[in-house]
Amino acid sequence: MAQLLKNSFAPGAHGSSVGRLPGWQVLAMLAVPFVVATMLVSVSFPLATYTLSLAVFGLAHVMSELRYIDLKYGRRIGHHLRWAIGALLVSVVSLRVLQLLGWMSADVGRPLEVGIVVVLSLSVMPKLMRHGIFAASVGITVSGLLIAGLVLSPIHTLLILAILHNLTPLAFLADALPREQRTPVLGMGALIFIAVPIFIATGIPFRWMMQFGIASPEASILPVGPLAAHIGAYIHPVFHEARWALYAFSAVVFTQCMHYAVVIHILPRLLERDAHTHRGLFSWPDERRFVFLMIVASSILFGFFVWSFGTARAVYGIAAAVHAWVEVPILMLALFAGLSMAER
Repeated sequence: MAQLLKNSFAPGAHGSSVGRLPGWQVLAMLAVPFVVATMLVSVSFPLATYTLSLAVFGLAHVMSELRYIDLKYGRRIGHHLRWAIGALLVSVVSLRVLQLLGWMSADVGRPLEVGIVVVLSLSVMPKLMRHGIFAASVGITVSGLLIAGLVLSPIHTLLILAILHNLTPLAFLADALPREQRTPVLGMGALIFIAVPIFIATGIPFRWMMQFGIASPEASILPVGPLAAHIGAYIHPVFHEARWALYAFSAVVFTQCMHYAVVIHILPRLLERDAHTHRGLFSWPDERRFVFLMIVASSILFGFFVWSFGTARAVYGIAAAVHAWVEVPILMLALFAGLSMAER
């Protein structure tokens, strides 16, 4: 799969008949059975799918995404902004560690973390304002919505941001793909990341699975406890008893799996396509060594998840927060301020 994707995105790629197809057609051929299978398990076994995918692929996707962000954008954001973003991310890590150690309550940590995300969005406003009214308007809108969320309900804001984060591969693809591939690939991405989850959220697929007798929402491979202990990752406690909560959770679990797939398998191929233009702030190992490190690190954390899922998820959440929040200013600059086209 990786080699096919590499060939499909490489300019002037030749070889097999599949390799000569446009990249989006190859992706479509590969995606259909995977998407259908993932939808079925997300609907039938949402708890097992959520916990197992998180334990197996969570850290690998964080590492892959941070590598992609650094190699593609790290040297392009400017020295002063780079230090500002770094300091804010250190603050996020500090908040998460304090909560993990029990030295700060979530009621205090949540609004502080949302406040840091607000500052992250505001940090790029000067650059956005220099790129026209539209870019400035986007920055003002994003920052305004985050401020409103901070004032009205930090917990709802964090949950919404967690759900929206699963859609970031679409933004990375929009920024990275050549013009002729952008429309078909993003169209397919919208189908997978938006249309399919909406269909799952209707509850229709779950009712189908129930009729076949293969749906078991509480089933799990890992010792993680009941579904009620995990549905709060995406659904506010107020809504846990609602019938649609299970359907919505399954829908987001599906997008989480799609997010992992794109970040781990496709974004690295895009880096390889233009490898000569990418040089990050950090000295990353080559792809083969990096994949080995991902496997080793993920295996260690997987053992931690098996031993104590709740504690491991909290530890993983520190790294996850860093990779999620750094994308707020990066994607604002990439999509609306020409960051990816800037000179290094």
